[in-house]
Amino acid sequence: MVIINPAAPSAYNPVANSSVNTTPRSSVSPGDEVKPDTYGSATDSGTFSSVSILAQQLSEAATRAETRIGQNDTSLLDSITGDQYLANKARHDAQVPSTDNPDLLARARQATGFVNGSDTNPFKGLTRDQLQLIAHDDGGPFTLNERRAAWEELRSMEPPAPAKSNSHRDLMISRLFGSNTEPPVAKPPFTRFNGTLNPNLFLNREDRALFADMYAYAQAQGVDLVYVDALAMTLGTYRHHSDGRQLLGGNTGYDAERYRVTFDFKPEDAAIASRVLNGSAINSTRIDQGFLRYILHPDHGAFMNIGGIPFLEKMVNKFSSEGDQQPPLGSEFATYTRVRIEDHIVRTTDKSIRLPPSEALSGIVNGVWGLTEKGKAAGYSIDPVTGLMSKPAKAPDDQASPPSTLNAPVDTAPNRNAFDALADTRDQPTARWIWPGHLFKLMRGFKP
Repeated sequence: MVIINPAAPSAYNPVANSSVNTTPRSSVSPGDEVKPDTYGSATDSGTFSSVSILAQQLSEAATRAETRIGQNDTSLLDSITGDQYLANKARHDAQVPSTDNPDLLARARQATGFVNGSDTNPFKGLTRDQLQLIAHDDGGPFTLNERRAAWEELRSMEPPAPAKSNSHRDLMISRLFGSNTEPPVAKPPFTRFNGTLNPNLFLNREDRALFADMYAYAQAQGVDLVYVDALAMTLGTYRHHSDGRQLLGGNTGYDAERYRVTFDFKPEDAAIASRVLNGSAINSTRIDQGFLRYILHPDHGAFMNIGGIPFLEKMVNKFSSEGDQQPPLGSEFATYTRVRIEDHIVRTTDKSIRLPPSEALSGIVNGVWGLTEKGKAAGYSIDPVTGLMSKPAKAPDDQASPPSTLNAPVDTAPNRNAFDALADTRDQPTARWIWPGHLFKLMRGFKP
């Protein structure tokens, strides 16, 4: 049975509904002449209708397709989809079938009008199999623009690709930056000009993509997202301080009596750190390996990642080539528990190492840490609570202070772009070296 499409506005509008299941495979150059038709002409008695002509063309195209089985499907479409088609567009527009049949000539003109945006598709309403026959019929009676029109109609039948959800990236942006739009990546080093910025601003593009996926995974596992927040802040602090190069280790200090003091992980965390560093997942994990080796060393991690090692291990494994083998996260991560520093750090005083009085930089009076004259002369500052010191590097050329907007409190930093701190054209101010005392302040100020 044959169906006529009454909606087509052009002179040619027949549609055959016969189904052909063979897909053609062949290839010729785009300039090949169209085969002369044997389907009648303007002087015919009318035995062949325009609809029966198309049906016969499709039948013959199916026969040609059977002889081309095994050839590359993709190459058959190169002449109507690739750059070569566009390069020879004028030639294709001038191409007409080798016939004086008015219906075939009208169909070719309509196809050219369609591909140029001025007419409807003459093959609208055909089945997928029929459209495939026409589109792939290189060397047959169809013009290249007719084949192109069939190919475009075929593409219009494809279901739209599902829109990729950005909900987890939006969640990452909201939690890390406190806004609906993602700010640019801020540039290290840590300076007196950008010291109050949100550390998360320094997370690079790969870090941010990772945390978007990490939030998605944690949310699906019923994990308190503050665990992800805390890990992001730790990595952001590492990035802010030039991948940790500006952070002084915590194992270079002395107590009030000038004895050497060192800090380490508690035994359980030390075992996990060793397991991560010596395991196979670290070689393929998406988490920066340099960061992992830095943060899992007690000189740095004892202060920067307090209580976060168990969750870190889970993320290292999940976001590695071994991720599919990992069991679900346990209920221990369902609610974030605030950590107490003393519960996660082992402090050791070595009384075999003691500074002479003249070498001491700090001391404690009435429970408050302070600097000795030597410490003051050396330019140190000290945290009166922890006794940990920092020493800003002396700038070779003292830079003028930037606008006061960069000195806003940390909790307002997510809503600022801080372009002054990010500008390429301004000379970068001198880096400042930080002792872990600042990190204690950071942890005290962290309010999930």
